[in-house]
Amino acid sequence: MTFTLINALPSPFGRKVAIVMLEKGITFDVRYDVPWGDKTCTPDYSPLEQLPILIGADGETVYDSAYICDWLEVRFPEPALLPQDPAARLATMKRRMLGERLMEVAQALIFELHRPEPSAPWVDRQTRKVRGALAELDRLYDRAPNRAGAVPDLGDIAVATTLLGIEFALTSGLSPDVAVLHWRGSHPALAKAVSALETRPSFERTQPRMMDVDLQATVA
Repeated sequence: MTFTLINALPSPFGRKVAIVMLEKGITFDVRYDVPWGDKTCTPDYSPLEQLPILIGADGETVYDSAYICDWLEVRFPEPALLPQDPAARLATMKRRMLGERLMEVAQALIFELHRPEPSAPWVDRQTRKVRGALAELDRLYDRAPNRAGAVPDLGDIAVATTLLGIEFALTSGLSPDVAVLHWRGSHPALAKAVSALETRPSFERTQPRMMDVDLQATVA
């Protein structure tokens, strides 16, 4: 069975799904879309009108990156990316949750900073959230140094795609140069874990690319 993954070029959410599929050896094609564009196909497949979207050969559509990853884990259980041991499973789910929420908070911060007059209290609050999430993830990886270099689970994939997505936003100019988003130098355990993962073929094949987007116009 061949799947089609509808994605956005720089999306860490779509990259997460693609990495899961590559790690599981699932065959798929990629179709890129701009959800807010005039010619978007996203509403045709998702009631949330968000990417990524996974379409099966039988026409079944699956949407929302976290649900897609869960769906793939159920449908394609080998190799397992979510441990069966209860303690390990909960630890994986916690890292995945932190990685996913960190991406949402970082995006909220970046979008706010693109507004003509950013709200200082809002920026401060999102900055605290980013700082807290990074500190907690660094603590978790420092307590489990064997995660670096191990076969990634769903938690590792969510964390790494988020951090690499933030890094891409900074280096590509999608984000203003915000000190709190520079995570490598200040969080060594995270940096070690992500450095080990980003050389895997699944990560190298899914590196984000720039798309034509005016963020200031979008948030306005």
